[in-house]
Amino acid sequence: MRLTGVVRSRMALGYMASLGSAFSYGAVTLVARKITDDYASPVVGTAFSMLFGTLIMAALFHRHAITDAPGAPRRAWLFVALAGCSATWGVSFWFLALSRAPVVLVSPLAGTYPLVAIALTHVFLKKLEKVTWRTVAGAMFAVAGVALIAVGRG
Repeated sequence: MRLTGVVRSRMALGYMASLGSAFSYGAVTLVARKITDDYASPVVGTAFSMLFGTLIMAALFHRHAITDAPGAPRRAWLFVALAGCSATWGVSFWFLALSRAPVVLVSPLAGTYPLVAIALTHVFLKKLEKVTWRTVAGAMFAVAGVALIAVGRG
């Protein structure tokens, strides 16, 4: 399959955003550990990180929200609410884990989320995305590699 220039640039942007996400999550792990060790409980750390995240997102994307929100169907709001709840629980459990276990253990375990995402994609998004054995194997190798690196340093 040949990719057009538009598709190629969209994929490149997706790869760069993925790497940016990995860097951001890697850096915030250290910050979150410092917060839970020295300054606040996991609940307070979660609350303020979500608050500041919301403020930053509002500042960056408020124009999109103003134009997109009124035309969004009710079903879309359900999915937005589910995504928000899921993200909040994820961050809460992550702060709790960092307050109780070493970063080198929490990071690889939290890094298994691609396996969960791939399984849920297979169940719920069959019409939108195809999950192949290569995708599953690649995700498993990536997670295993991260785990080996993190645990091997201990």
